[in-house]
Amino acid sequence: MIVVQIGRLAEQLGVHRNTIRNWIRSGRLPARRVPGKRYLVDEQEFIKLCHAYGLDSSALQVRQVSSPSLPSVDPREDEEGAVVLGWRSRTFRSLPQGVDVCVNCGSCAGACPLAGVDGWDPRKVVRMAVLGMERELCESLWPWKCTLCALCEQVCPAGVNITRLMMALRQSWDRDQVPGALHKGVVTLLETGNNLGIPREDFTACCHAVARELAQTTCPGFRLPLDVQGARLLVTVNSKEPFGEPWQMKHWWKIFYAAGESWTLSSEYWDGVQWGYYTGDEDAVRVSVGRVVATVRRLGCKALLLPECGHAYYALRLALNRWYAEEAKQFQVLTLFDLLTDYLHTGRLNVRTDRHAGVVTYHDPCHFTRKALKTFGQAYDEQARDIVRRCGGHFVEMVPNREEAYCCGAGGGLSALPFHEERVFFGRHKARQIQRTGADLVVTACHTCRDQILKSLRKEYNLNVDVKLLWELVAEALVMP
Repeated sequence: MIVVQIGRLAEQLGVHRNTIRNWIRSGRLPARRVPGKRYLVDEQEFIKLCHAYGLDSSALQVRQVSSPSLPSVDPREDEEGAVVLGWRSRTFRSLPQGVDVCVNCGSCAGACPLAGVDGWDPRKVVRMAVLGMERELCESLWPWKCTLCALCEQVCPAGVNITRLMMALRQSWDRDQVPGALHKGVVTLLETGNNLGIPREDFTACCHAVARELAQTTCPGFRLPLDVQGARLLVTVNSKEPFGEPWQMKHWWKIFYAAGESWTLSSEYWDGVQWGYYTGDEDAVRVSVGRVVATVRRLGCKALLLPECGHAYYALRLALNRWYAEEAKQFQVLTLFDLLTDYLHTGRLNVRTDRHAGVVTYHDPCHFTRKALKTFGQAYDEQARDIVRRCGGHFVEMVPNREEAYCCGAGGGLSALPFHEERVFFGRHKARQIQRTGADLVVTACHTCRDQILKSLRKEYNLNVDVKLLWELVAEALVMP
């Protein structure tokens, strides 16, 4: 292995430094960023590249090292937005999550809605890990079809961390072999600041257009707070909203307007989506969350809100606890439930109780119930139901619910993976639950859950229901000041 600096290497090769950066970004020159604005490069790959471009590599003055085990780049050292992911081993470690305590009872397989697909189920995965069948496990697509909902863990009497086992299997795949669009989204996020590659100018133009419409309709005098220094609350955005559903942003902005909130958006690094969490790309998550932390610090905000895409809050909290524990002490991380509950209980928001007169039910997103309770010690289920009830309608529970609720079928990044049939099949239990409530309105707090029920399950299982996000329900029921 050799250690190089872009500027010095470009000077020695007689090329522009952007040429070197382009080689690294495209993967033509496999390189790993290390501290000191340097890169760790495989010597043989470097020599091949030089030969391909007619460059003399023998005269270069570079430092050789014996091992590629140098520490990963600190995201705060990121130079000109160039982020290079390090190599990821395909070696799956035996018994990574205490699977050897499995008693082979089959509870996990009985609870999993995906059991039987492709002849797999959670118990089979665990037993194969115990028996050392690493190659077969690492070659199977089944962990990518798993929604990581953790219902199997909920019923496991031995406490086996099956979800982390599935994540370890996903992480064993080479990045360029990850199915679907997940890794492409990760790369795009690192290169552009959001996983859909929306240019900064387009994002700000879209936000200003939505703000003008809001000012002309329900919020007189509304102005978009973009890059406001000293605002109390920094708000991230789900990139699918400015890309395909810009009107969805109006719901939160209308709530902030009515509550008199001091808030701001950032014109860069505004995306709350962390697809690297689904692919096991720890380096990518660390860099992305580091940018959010740096943005909070740059704008001097006291709190951070992540309007939910399905995993944003959970993934960010994990990353903060692991890599940014000291920085996280400087600001508060709010869930949408924290903020809405505070607004409603303190009288900053007033809502009409007659906004919806039919039967209403609530779908519990996995990350805010089961997984949040196990990881952070708190499930956001009672707050959600309190908010829904305040907005009117006859509330009926799905059974089971809360920590035992079924996943909608699109979690774990499955909505961005090429497994539509499996995703719809997984959601059959959720569709049956909704039908049994007799509800004409389903409320949830997750974009992915909303899209799965509204755009897939409703059609496939003939559900005569409307689906709204929790903050959308509140925004529509607002009594404007």
